[in-house]
Formats: sequence, C-alpha cells, structure tokens
Amino acid sequence: MLANNKLFVLVLLGALSACGGGANENPDPTPTPTPTPDKTPDPDPDPDPDPDPDPDPAPTLPSVRGIVSSLDIEGAQVPVRGGEVQVLTSAGEATSLSATTTSSGAFSIEIADASSFEHEFLSVSVSADGIRTEIVPVELDVDNSIDVQQKNSYSYEAPVQLDDGIVVGHLDNSEFDAAVIESLLARTMLEVDAGTHVSNSTTAFPSGYTELHSLLIYKDGALIVEEYFKGNNDYIDFENNITRMEGTPSDERWDVTDKHYIASVNKSLTSTVTGIAFEQYGVVPTDTVAPHLPEKAAYFDDENKAALTFHDVLTMQLGFTWEEWSSNDLALLWQSTDFTDFLLSRNNAGPQSSWVYNSAGPNMLLRGLDNLVSGTVRDWADENFYSRLGINDYDWQSQPDGLPEGSARMYMRPRDMLKVGITYLNDGMWNGEQVIPSAWVEEVSKVQVNGFAGDYSYLFWMRNLGGISYISADGDGGQYINIFPEQNMVIVMTQGHYLSWPLYVNQANEIMEDFIFEALETP
Repeated sequence: MLANNKLFVLVLLGALSACGGGANENPDPTPTPTPTPDKTPDPDPDPDPDPDPDPDPAPTLPSVRGIVSSLDIEGAQVPVRGGEVQVLTSAGEATSLSATTTSSGAFSIEIADASSFEHEFLSVSVSADGIRTEIVPVELDVDNSIDVQQKNSYSYEAPVQLDDGIVVGHLDNSEFDAAVIESLLARTMLEVDAGTHVSNSTTAFPSGYTELHSLLIYKDGALIVEEYFKGNNDYIDFENNITRMEGTPSDERWDVTDKHYIASVNKSLTSTVTGIAFEQYGVVPTDTVAPHLPEKAAYFDDENKAALTFHDVLTMQLGFTWEEWSSNDLALLWQSTDFTDFLLSRNNAGPQSSWVYNSAGPNMLLRGLDNLVSGTVRDWADENFYSRLGINDYDWQSQPDGLPEGSARMYMRPRDMLKVGITYLNDGMWNGEQVIPSAWVEEVSKVQVNGFAGDYSYLFWMRNLGGISYISADGDGGQYINIFPEQNMVIVMTQGHYLSWPLYVNQANEIMEDFIFEALETP
C-alpha cells in the first residue's frame, strides 16, 4: 500500500512539472522565451571600489636656466660652449650649484631649496675660455639671456647689486669722467708679456697691465667699478725661506667669489682688531706690553723690553735688532715655533730708537690680545669685527703655535676688503653701527712716525700720490685697501706680483694717478 502511494505522488509531481503548474503557475500558455546569453565578459567579481589614480609626475624643482652668448670680433652673436655657470649666494659667495653650458650655450641648474636664496639678489658667475669672467643677475624659472664679453674687449657694466651691505652705482652717475675710466678698463683687458714690465718708470705699462687680479672703485657711497681678471694663482711658502710657489691651478679666472692672498694688508686688520679690543677692555696705546704677556715675564727683566708700549709695536718702533727686507730675519722667524719668543729673545736698543719694519710685532700683539679678550682672539675678532661687517668667507691662517697670524697669511674676497675701507671712510660706521671706534679711526688717520720708507701710522701707511693724500693698507704683490677721506673714495686692488717690488707699486700708482685721479680732475 505504501509503495502504491509513493508511486502516485511521483506521477502527480511529474504531471505538474510538465504543465508548468504549481503555486506560481503562469496563466499564459505561451512558453517563456529563454534569454539570449550576454556575450560581454562578466565584470571583475570583486572590483576595487576606489582604485588609485595614476600617480602625479615628480614635481619640477625651481631652476636657473638660460643661454650664454657673446659677440665675436665680427659682431655676430655666438654661443659660449663649455662655460661654467655657478649660482651665488645673495652676498656673492660661491655655492655648489653649477652647470656647464651646452654647444648651444644653454644651461639649467635646479635649486632644491629656493627659499634659501634672496630672489632680489639672485646672480650667477659665468666663466669660460675666451671670455671675461662676469657676475650677472638672473631670475628664477625664466629663460635668462646672458651676454658676456670676449677677453681683451671691454664695455662698461655697472657692478651687480648683492645683499652684502655695499651699494652699487653707475659710472655715468659719478663724478668721474667716464671716458677716462673706460680707457683705463680697456687697457686692463690687454694681454701683454709680463717680462716687458720690469722698469721702475711710471710709463712702463704702455700696452696693458700684468697680473692685475681685481680693481674696485667706491666713490660717494657707491661701488661703481668692479672688475676681475685672469692671472696667476701663486702663493708664498713661508716655511721654505719665503719662496714664491706656483699654485694649483697655475692660472685663475679671478671673480667675486674668490678669496685672494692679501699679505701685509693683514697688519692693518690686526690694527683694527686691536683698536676694538682696546676700547672694550680699557687699554690705551701708551700702556706697556709686559703685563699682557705674563707667560713671557722673564724677557721683561730687560729694562728696554719692559718699556715697550703698544704704541711702539703699532708704529714699528720696537727697538729690537731686526732686518727682514735685506736680511733673512723673516725666514728665520718662520722657522721658529714661537714668534713672540723669537722676537723677545733679540737684543733691544730701546723703544723708539729707530723705525724698522717688523712682521714679528703684530704677531706678538695678537698674543697679548689673546690674553686680554674673552675666549680666543680668533673667535673674539670674528664676533666683534669680521662678522659685524658680514665678512664670513675668509681664511685666517695661523702662527706655528696656533695663534692667528697678525702680519700676513690672510685670504679675503676683494668685496670684503672694500667693506673694511668703507668702514674707515665712514668714521668706523658700517650700515648704521659703530664697529671700529671713531677714536681709533682718528688715530689711524694720523702720521704717527716718519719712517725712512714713508710716513706710518698704526700698522697703516700714510701715502701721498700726485698731491692726493690717502691711508693705505698694502701688502706684497700689490694688495691694497686705499682710503681717500678728502675724495670720499676707496680703491681696492689685488695683484699677483709677489716678491716683485717695486713692480706692483709702480703698476698700482700708474692706475691711480694717470687714470683714476685724472678722471676726477677732468671737468
């Protein structure tokens, strides 16, 4: 019986299936058409609801870019190939950002941190074979067109305004006869055989000048001439009997970024540091030196040495047995290990007994200042003098015992040399601050002693050329900071004629007397 019931159920289900019946029965007897399968592939069964967009391209860094070209002898514009373009700081100091120009003269220099540059003072140095090294203002992220001059040619261009406290001006707006100054500068471009310039005559330079590395003229509150030239890179090996040595590279395209050896100009810087320290610590030039050198007390048992004053040291009237111009005392000094010991061990005939040029004296002076000031004299001088003038890129080398050198072995940029001259011209003021005491400027501006080699002050020379008096910080080879109070002028020169006196003196004098002074006197 159960088997028959089971069979009935199965038959009934089969009939219902065939008729399409059941609870969802369709009253339309027409069969429902079977849908045509969609041939489009099914989408990703698990699509990413928020796919990442294409990544942005790497951001483009700000850049200094452009084309460098010059005029050839036929007046055609030609690209400067293989030149070096270097970005400068706002104060004109070199950076590591540079590029070499392509065959079309093009260059591009990316600047990762553009915010570190003052865009108002953005400039580059451009140098290459066959052209004059020039400093050129540029703009960021524009195509700069830079025109430079061929070597041995000259067309006046005003100095570039940098953020270093020195105001620049134009020759046309000065009291100079522009034609006379331009004739001087055209002459400086001529390449001549250095061997022809050996005469002591002031007319020994008919064709041009040799080893003139820089010339800056500041007049009536503005720098109106700033020129740099190609020349040697020689230096003096003091430890090897004061020998002139060839530098590496042997030739240098001198420009605003380069520190130049300034030789005995450093004596005048030592004087300046002394004047600042004396005011701060209540010392006067007539004070004796002995109390400031307690570690050398045994030497001052000699009454002549005990009588030595700072005035005597500053005016080269120390009284010691000494000769460095016609003998080897300077070479022997540099073979010693302690300059102060070497000097104080010499016999002394009495302070002010004679005027004798003595490079050991300023070094002894710095030892006394090192005992006087707070901290080391090197750090103190940087904080109280150099940094206040914005002089940060300088190389102040040392005596054998580690104290800074007081007479030579200083390297400084010509613009920074100019800052020193401007500060003296302005009675010790720099950008509204009294950096050098005005009383010290007054003393430096006086003839303190009439030496056999000329009038001398506190480690400055008092010069007169063509009836014009001036204060001079000068050094071997032709390094000068010349300060002209009556003319409201400063002239800075660097040369490479080391150990070649009087060649560099005659060259500098001709440049000043026959051109710069003449330009002032021309109606």
